Amino acid sequence: MNALVEKMREALFSVLPITLIVVLLNFTLTPLEPIVFGRFLLGGLLIIVGLAVLLVGVDIGITPIGSHMGSAIVKSKKIWIIAAAGLLLGFFVSVAEPDLHIMAGQVEFVTSGLISKSVILIVVSIGIAVMLALGLVRIVYNIPLYKILIVIYLVILGLSFFTSAEFLAISFDASGATTGALTVPFILALAIGVSTLKKDSKASEKDSFGLVA
Repeated sequence: MNALVEKMREALFSVLPITLIVVLLNFTLTPLEPIVFGRFLLGGLLIIVGLAVLLVGVDIGITPIGSHMGSAIVKSKKIWIIAAAGLLLGFFVSVAEPDLHIMAGQVEFVTSGLISKSVILIVVSIGIAVMLALGLVRIVYNIPLYKILIVIYLVILGLSFFTSAEFLAISFDASGATTGALTVPFILALAIGVSTLKKDSKASEKDSFGLVA
């Protein structure tokens, strides 16, 4: 119960700022219909409760599983197992991310179905899977994080010259949607499980956060 109360407080502080902004705008610049405003307040309350329950579930189940899986993957000492595990885990944890589902649904709605929700989910999840596999291999082989990020960002910058502004906006939002309440705790736990087997404590600390990057 204490854990649920603590998570409820965290969710409240996360949701409260945007809620206050909407309430302020409702009574000043852009008044909403009473039924719409009531739905918004009810939705905000349900988000707080639902997010708190989700975060408790993450702490109880996802985090320990990720940590144990990370340790088991590295103990195999086989690079193909590490890469394959990163691909599978990255794909399925991204597909299950609630924030990504919401974002993909909004893209489908805005584009009138031209870009379907399933396409966004699959493409983004494949990207997360590839990067997670690369991140695990990086930790095992002690490749400096800044070198990986520089190469990745240069590739992204190069690709941006060959796509439309609309797709740049979608990709930018997708990258933010992947860092949600499910994906980040799992990836952190997975990275901690991998990096704790290394003798260098400072390097382990950097690796556990570097995988999220």
